[in-house]
Amino acid sequence: FGGDFRREEFNELGQQNPRGTFYFTGAATSGGAPLGTANGSDLADFLLGIPDTSQVAFGNADKYFRGPAYDAFVTDDWRMRPELTINAGIRWEYGAPPTEIYGRMVNLDVAPGFTGVAPVLASSPVGSLTGEDYPASLVRPDWRGIEPRIGIAWRPFAASTLVVRGGYGIYDDTSVYLSLDQAMAQQAPLSTSVNVADSSTCPLTLANGFIDCPDITPEGLGVNPDFRVGYAQEWELSAQRDMPGAFVMILTYSGIKGTRGMQEFLPNTYPIGATNPCPSCPTGFVYVTSNGNSTREAGQIELRRRLRAGFTAKVDYTYAKGVDDDSQVGASGHVVQETEEDQSTFTISQPAAPSPTIAQDWLDLAAERSLSSFDQRNLVDLQIQYTTGMGLGGGTLLGGWRGQLLKEWTVLTQITAGSGLPETPIFLAAVPGTGVTGTIRPNLTGAPVYKAPPGYFLNAAAFSAPLAGQWGDATRNSIIGPRQFSFDTAIARTFRVHGDLNLDVRVQATNLLNHTTFTAWNTVVNGTTFGLPAAVNPMRSLQLVGRLRF
Repeated sequence: FGGDFRREEFNELGQQNPRGTFYFTGAATSGGAPLGTANGSDLADFLLGIPDTSQVAFGNADKYFRGPAYDAFVTDDWRMRPELTINAGIRWEYGAPPTEIYGRMVNLDVAPGFTGVAPVLASSPVGSLTGEDYPASLVRPDWRGIEPRIGIAWRPFAASTLVVRGGYGIYDDTSVYLSLDQAMAQQAPLSTSVNVADSSTCPLTLANGFIDCPDITPEGLGVNPDFRVGYAQEWELSAQRDMPGAFVMILTYSGIKGTRGMQEFLPNTYPIGATNPCPSCPTGFVYVTSNGNSTREAGQIELRRRLRAGFTAKVDYTYAKGVDDDSQVGASGHVVQETEEDQSTFTISQPAAPSPTIAQDWLDLAAERSLSSFDQRNLVDLQIQYTTGMGLGGGTLLGGWRGQLLKEWTVLTQITAGSGLPETPIFLAAVPGTGVTGTIRPNLTGAPVYKAPPGYFLNAAAFSAPLAGQWGDATRNSIIGPRQFSFDTAIARTFRVHGDLNLDVRVQATNLLNHTTFTAWNTVVNGTTFGLPAAVNPMRSLQLVGRLRF
């Protein structure tokens, strides 16, 4: 049994988006035609200096976050029988939502039904709309971090090498708090924050692109004050048995179920071409809550050769599937309008990373449930290691220059091949009145996605613009990206120079075959590069490392 107490401090100097971001989608040069009936040019919009949306966030650069963390646990082993062992225990874990020592954080006090919002400051944490009292962290603490754990090891047959192992545990994730605090510390009225779309009442230009329009909420983020810490339930069952020739085979089934994951949506939004159902309701902000779920199950078969005569190897095959409606797990992390801090950003066609994390329809969050972005269905991994000078045949007893040249070299090789990762088809357009671009998905036409014309890898005819007044019916992560492959190797040796003086030398090659592997497709369906590679793996590189130890 035991416990811990930590006092965590995060002192930061930085701003979320100080130079600002412009998005150009072709809306200005489409002639005001209905969605999908005429194509504008994103480049032409840029040359005219008319962005479709703009974002900026600066000021309040220095921040000092503080928060305590506690945990306590008890665990024990039970040797039930010589062939059966059980390890079980329970852990309580609590990480407080951090506070800013000068009270410089801003959340949104939300009226029922999102009919109104007002800023609530950590320095005066009382909601002006609801009269609700907020803690100094602006998010109420979650003390319910109870985490039971159990594991078993069982040898069912005394005369056999077969061993069955299993386990189950619950694990909390308190790391979500810091990213939320960083975003809440970069909001009006403590700093300048704008998240706006071009319109007749709020015209944007490059010269005057960051306008604080009266119908747009200047605070770009609101967090549910009852935000709960997410947790994962993990379980695993494996069977291991020795095989002839120093081989070991392991069969494993594992699963993970995430609960109370982060979800992000844009309140009071509506499809392009629809009538605004609530013109007086506030827009232009992302709301974060903790109702997301995720699951991943995997089966793995592994064949391993134990080290013998200097040679060891392992090959394993994994078949897995993951689904979620969690914006953090399923869309590569919580990001709210983040850009590089040292340069202006002009984005043409390809939306920024935040786009897939925000739900398309805020009234139908269940429609976000789809394949996870990490859902790699098939994966094969081969690892080989050989060390010279092992055993009589390996040359351990060699002397002279032959022994100095050949002994004690270790060669390592890893080859990985797998199916592609899911990607989201995007119809590049601004969500009306929000200043957010890239969360809209297209419609499916029924044409095959991968029956592409020559030179392309995806079929643009498989998608079309959403119908006016409707959200697109293509699901998130419904495109499977390119297959993955990597071949890396290294060779290393320790030269024993004198006494305690040793020289470690290692030569490492990445992408040894210099094989081109595309890592992603361009999935903007109304862009000119849809269906073409969006990224590629690095070219072959060699690295020589020497380390003298004494």
